[in-house]
Amino acid sequence: MAKEDKIINNSFNTGDIDYEPFLSPIKVHESVSSRYKDNLNSNMIEQRTIKMLDEDLYELFKKSPYYEKYKNPKRVDKNDMVKIYYYFKEKLLKKKTFTTAEIFMAIAEFFQINYDQLYTEVGVLDKESLLKELNEKYNINSKIKAKRLF
Repeated sequence: MAKEDKIINNSFNTGDIDYEPFLSPIKVHESVSSRYKDNLNSNMIEQRTIKMLDEDLYELFKKSPYYEKYKNPKRVDKNDMVKIYYYFKEKLLKKKTFTTAEIFMAIAEFFQINYDQLYTEVGVLDKESLLKELNEKYNINSKIKAKRLF
């Protein structure tokens, strides 16, 4: 909004701007939207990390002793569930790129294992580590009343 200076007859800007609010969503044209798919998500870094983790997990899977048995999608045997988790967790943690919680979720998703079932099978130290990470990121201690065992 411009005002006039009464002494010099100059106009100046007061900093107050009259504008209409922009209420409609901003859209990327459909012809190029595939290029920006990950940019349209609010958690772009998290989405790219998950994609990279999935790719690394698949590459490890192709070279693993579990490839022949599980290359065609089928339910993971209960006896193999924990072995698979620790095998891939160890390999992925060496890269120091992913957190334990990300690895846990990626393995469960990749092998189509129920989170609760896998969580029940892993060791106490892993459970504590997962809870600690989730608490740091999402403050879950206020939502669940978990106490340290040791």
